[in-house]
Amino acid sequence: MKALQGVEGRVEWAQQSAPVCDVGEIRIRVAAAGLNRADLLQRAGLYPPPPGASAVLGLECAGVVSEVGAGCNWQIGDRVCALLAGGGLAEEVVVDARHALPIPAGVTLHEAAALPEVYATAWLNLFQLAGLRPGQKVLLHAGASGVGSAAIQLCRAFGNPCWVSVGSPERLAYCEALGAQGGVLRGEEQLQALRDFGPFDVILDPVGGNYAALNLQLLAQDGRWVNIGLMGGRQAELDFGLLLGKRIQLIGSTLRNRDEQFKADLLHDLQQFVWPLFAEGRLKPQLQRSFPIEDAEAAFAELASNQVNGKLVLVIDPSLS
Repeated sequence: MKALQGVEGRVEWAQQSAPVCDVGEIRIRVAAAGLNRADLLQRAGLYPPPPGASAVLGLECAGVVSEVGAGCNWQIGDRVCALLAGGGLAEEVVVDARHALPIPAGVTLHEAAALPEVYATAWLNLFQLAGLRPGQKVLLHAGASGVGSAAIQLCRAFGNPCWVSVGSPERLAYCEALGAQGGVLRGEEQLQALRDFGPFDVILDPVGGNYAALNLQLLAQDGRWVNIGLMGGRQAELDFGLLLGKRIQLIGSTLRNRDEQFKADLLHDLQQFVWPLFAEGRLKPQLQRSFPIEDAEAAFAELASNQVNGKLVLVIDPSLS
């Protein structure tokens, strides 16, 4: 099979051995795979896959089941999307059968390729780790990103007013159209204007470093700050008196290196609580653009521009849609 690997800061679509499908696993003929910032980091040699995971890029995909290992309930021909620790940007991928979900009603395979990673991330961090309850206020940094787009829609669906920080007026308008109450543009002075909308019960932050002090100021009593990235650096000076006085919970969270059972439980919750909302029209995939796999470098460049609203997808097999 052919697969996409990061090689010295570039990507290479090349032949490699197909993985073996074992007990409890399914093989998926990949239609398309979502592109994530983790793929950018891995291509640059900054984010190696967890031990035992595929070195092939791609943390999510959608396609058709082509082989079923013993002990699985899936059938050959089922249309699925899957959450992966790696391997999605390939003609075939083998995955723990519990980490696959049916394609939501009314969603194409290409759109579904952009769902598992961002919805799993948003659901895990907002509703499971931060314990978000109806009516509580949320701040989403990088609100127009794939995770931000999913989080805005989930907040709207579950009764949580949310605000965003973004990089341009156009991206703010995009977030408001999805359901955000409002927000601000990046920049020290503009970010301080978030005080007008707070305090916030939960902050979901992929920036880290240079937003840390601001987050402490913006959080309400008993607020929860969930950090999921380091786009703004990995070091910061914190006022621990403020953290203690407000009883703030600071939660560091990653998904890729979670164990298999944890991911299976998370996907089970997604299927039960989130997937039905697609059929109801309350959630919609936010697929900005699809690229053929031959244009992978162009897709990576567009993602690196930080101008993407929602998600980008690489199409592996155009005959599947």
